[in-house]
Amino acid sequence: MKKYILHQHKAIFVCLVCVAAVISSCKKDNESSAAPVISRVRTVSKDVTIKNVTTRVTLDSSTIADQVKQVAFDSTVTSGRLNGLYAIIGSNLETTSAVLFNGVAAYFNPALVTSNGIIITIPINTPWGAGQTDNITVITKGGHVDYHFAIQQPTATITSFTPLAGNSGDVVTITGTNFSGVSGVRFGNADATITGIPTNTQLQVRVPAGVVQAFIFVTTPGGTVQSPTPFGFKYLVYDDALANGWWVGGWNGGDTPNFSNSTPVRRGTHSIAVTYLGGYAGFQIGNGGGSISIADMSSIKISIYGGAGSGSHNVRIMVMGLDKDGKQALRDDEGVVVTLKAGEWTDYTIPLSSFGTRPITLEQLRIQELSGITSPETIYIDDIGFI
Repeated sequence: MKKYILHQHKAIFVCLVCVAAVISSCKKDNESSAAPVISRVRTVSKDVTIKNVTTRVTLDSSTIADQVKQVAFDSTVTSGRLNGLYAIIGSNLETTSAVLFNGVAAYFNPALVTSNGIIITIPINTPWGAGQTDNITVITKGGHVDYHFAIQQPTATITSFTPLAGNSGDVVTITGTNFSGVSGVRFGNADATITGIPTNTQLQVRVPAGVVQAFIFVTTPGGTVQSPTPFGFKYLVYDDALANGWWVGGWNGGDTPNFSNSTPVRRGTHSIAVTYLGGYAGFQIGNGGGSISIADMSSIKISIYGGAGSGSHNVRIMVMGLDKDGKQALRDDEGVVVTLKAGEWTDYTIPLSSFGTRPITLEQLRIQELSGITSPETIYIDDIGFI
């Protein structure tokens, strides 16, 4: 009799377990079949935090004080950045099988999914900008839901610019990424004028007045980015004045240059007027403070204006210093020969590798007349430096 009752109790218990399982299963099925809802997206932090806001208030006609108020800060956002971590808030989200940003599937950890939220990172390759749907799509067993959410433009990058140095008004081409919607370009604190039609990967701008050396900054909806290297000279020998510590030499009429010549000038207010009194005269300047390292520099840049009668005449530019073995890199008769143009400025950018054995230190600069003139001839020199 007792054995029968025991079996009966076991049967009842099994039935109750089965009923509970069925009820639980039905409940899960009902939850799973409910359509997903997205109410908002927030940053992964507390929904509401308190922050201090300081304002200036006038207590009377002569007293000003700081007033601190605590205000609520809502972490809800309507757009997100690539690779940013966010929480999608809503309901019926527990059976999420896929989340897409502008059609690109995002990885998510199922352990970070609940009925009311999904913690997720926006894929780095998500498309952004014009032509996109600007939607988050969440797919569950109960269906799918779209929610308007824009992807922010990434910060631009500057990979290169050319030329590496230039004068006011020269056009510089900047190459990089994410230039769409560019709102400004500046060289240091000087605003540059954008010329032509910018693309997502290239800009052209005019060098602002007065810039000798400066980093380039590009501003877009994604923020402001700085060039990895500065525009202009790494080492400046002469702009409107000769660098400190430099001496002046020369031979056969090349030793009386005017460093404060006011016209013509390439940039700024002064240039160097060099009058050669005879053929093969030499303009010569040198560093009196010891050798200057130019090992990390690529070229010398110099601007020369040919005076009256100098057209088609040649001069030899020499960068004197020591090579990597500590030996003189150039002999007196070596250098790079350039041809003058009368009545106009010519900008010469000469790779240091062009000077025979490449100098890695700088001791002197020489510009020698090579055409064998028999009457005085004047040339003008400006913007001497290394890039």
